[in-house]
Amino acid sequence: LDIKNADVESTAIALSILSLGIAISTTDTDVGNAQQKMIASAIFPNSPSHIFERETCKVETGSKQERLIKSVARDTLLQLLGTVVEENGSIDCIARIETAFGVGGEQDKELCSAVANLVKDIFGSGCYYFDSQNNDDEDEFFGTELDINKDKASPTLALVAQCRPWEFIKTDKLVRIAAADLDLWYSAELVCDASVASVTSNTNTEKNLMATNYPKLKASDKISTQSIDSSLRQDTIAHLATRALIDTALDLRLYRRADLFASKFYAFGGAERFAEARFLHACETITKVVKRKQPQIIEKQIARIDECVARVSEDLNLSDVDEHKIGIGEVPIETMPQYIRDFALRRLRTSNMSAAASRLANLWGMNYEEDPVVLAEEEKRRQLTYVQWNDEGSPGNIAGKSQPLPDLISNAVDLAEEFKLLLQLGETVGFDAEWGEDSGVAVLQLSTVSHSILLDIPALSSNDEGCRALQATVGQLFAGLTGARYVIGFGCKEDIKRLRDSPCSRSVHWFPHNNCAARDLRPLIAEASPSLGGKGGQHLGLSRMTESFLGKQLDKAEQCSDWCQRPLSTEQREYAALDAWACAAIHAKIAKLIGERYKV
Repeated sequence: LDIKNADVESTAIALSILSLGIAISTTDTDVGNAQQKMIASAIFPNSPSHIFERETCKVETGSKQERLIKSVARDTLLQLLGTVVEENGSIDCIARIETAFGVGGEQDKELCSAVANLVKDIFGSGCYYFDSQNNDDEDEFFGTELDINKDKASPTLALVAQCRPWEFIKTDKLVRIAAADLDLWYSAELVCDASVASVTSNTNTEKNLMATNYPKLKASDKISTQSIDSSLRQDTIAHLATRALIDTALDLRLYRRADLFASKFYAFGGAERFAEARFLHACETITKVVKRKQPQIIEKQIARIDECVARVSEDLNLSDVDEHKIGIGEVPIETMPQYIRDFALRRLRTSNMSAAASRLANLWGMNYEEDPVVLAEEEKRRQLTYVQWNDEGSPGNIAGKSQPLPDLISNAVDLAEEFKLLLQLGETVGFDAEWGEDSGVAVLQLSTVSHSILLDIPALSSNDEGCRALQATVGQLFAGLTGARYVIGFGCKEDIKRLRDSPCSRSVHWFPHNNCAARDLRPLIAEASPSLGGKGGQHLGLSRMTESFLGKQLDKAEQCSDWCQRPLSTEQREYAALDAWACAAIHAKIAKLIGERYKV
């Protein structure tokens, strides 16, 4: 800072402005651009109104007076960033000062490095590039949960969006932690907005200060008008960040949110993610409106899928995407229009809403029959496409002998007996969880290649006897203290989190808090067959993987059904058991190809 060559008046004004900025930043009320300009014009009567606008943020631009102000603010920010964690200072204050003076930018490497160091302190070294101890891969263990101060994380993410230190941090991992672990979706979205602006050189993009200022999540039928640019590298910071955000929403089964993000960031998230998010959102919505007896809403959902498939098909052809890559989610894109119509009619039929089903079938030019013969033929076609409980090699068909579907276990005695049968051969145990409306698990599925059990977690955890039984069985299994050789899930990080958050009538929870022995199947699949897609296996659908390794898809029609209802339907029980079984069966097949990888 060239103080000695600056006149006293300019120095005094610069320091006054900085003091005023600090005072503004510590108030509870956010100050908008109009108020900032008003304050600026009061202190600079003859100055242009754009002094505080983002376009003047570079120190090298503007009048001598403006440059002095920016220099003072930048040096102050660097000093504050260097001491904020050590002295437990206010990161919120720093973020507000940066916004008021606009000194950040990815060209300022020193400031970016300081922000990256703050990210390392708040989020851990896993989000920082230059840590020799850091591993590029996702954590294999679902052990100790991240201990991150949410009040510090939010303004730190705001600083990341404003200063854009992309070359110093792992932005995609930062986005996943912000969204999945901290529930800071708007902050994560701001970071994605900034990454897109950097790649598209959109310097006029509005940079919001805090996530709380960001518009609330709203449903939208609009797809981003920006087309996929095949000339761009597919590993830009915008691609990595936006895909992490969309994938996180899909993994957490927040399909409405995933649909919104995939629509907004279509050009970077990709056509396949958009199709998957919209399809699953439509399935979820149809399930809910049928339950509420509002079949008229189904037509809009079908129209949204048709629009989606038309857009995606056009863009995939233009992008020269290989045929085998189309439909990386649970249902191939080209079959989505027919599948979603069949799905809607089945839901209406099972809810005894035949009149609505018949009307929609006529509207779509489909035959809707309740003739037992026709229904039997339809079921036969489905059995050829999807894995069935009594297929050869499935738990319902052991050595040619038919086995009944497992009942939902809701008492301690049955749990102890069935758990012994599950572990009697020391095989790999696959698991999956269906969620309730709260943060816990409604149904936990455990399966070897030959035996499956279904647990009613709310019922078992409602009393001391059930909690003790859960701790002696499920708790020991996930702690790695049973005879099970492997415990394998599929995209199971959130399942583990929800198991920990499930109710417990005892002071000590039945599920292990640390050092969970479960492993994610996706990285193993990616290693065994890299062509199946996804960085580190992060974007793979279990249904499609079951088809690739076992010959048939999993029918995901029940995924969005009501798992809190009791009793469960036959279709729900079959779906639940096969989901866990598929994890064990795929793992067993891959183990023969590349050897054993994940030991409990």
